[in-house]
Amino acid sequence: MKKLIFLLSIIVGFSCTNTTETIPAVDAAQVVSDITAMSNDYQSAYISRDWNTASKWVSADLGTTIYNSNGSSLTVQSQEEVNAVRGWDFGAFEMSNHQVFMSSDLNTAVVTFDSDGLINFDDGDQNVPYATRASQTWVNENGEWKVMHSHWSPRTNSQGIPQQN
Repeated sequence: MKKLIFLLSIIVGFSCTNTTETIPAVDAAQVVSDITAMSNDYQSAYISRDWNTASKWVSADLGTTIYNSNGSSLTVQSQEEVNAVRGWDFGAFEMSNHQVFMSSDLNTAVVTFDSDGLINFDDGDQNVPYATRASQTWVNENGEWKVMHSHWSPRTNSQGIPQQN
């Protein structure tokens, strides 16, 4: 019986010991601000065909995919795809109305926003209006935020990027 009481004393003693670590508080507002800035920077690099900049937000292990606003099939955003000559370019491109939705563990974020601009075709019309809504899914991979997927669609009575030939 003495051994049982002694064993229970040890178990209770260890269970009452404070073993919690101090975990630094996460400033959720700062995370939202940072992700919004990364989203803007990533998209600016993408539309200017700057893979060297865009790639810092793409996971080497996971990559990133996109559904473009022209209804084309799912595309892996690789260096070749981002740097490709498209036959058109943006004369203007502006993102607005960012909203960031965080998972409870603050390791996944969905960013939604609108974009407006003008498209110039290499062999055709110039300043064609462009208006879309978009979402991006970002994940925290070993302390670094990476974009996993983007989805774009034209806003009501608007058009997105042109269908590629």
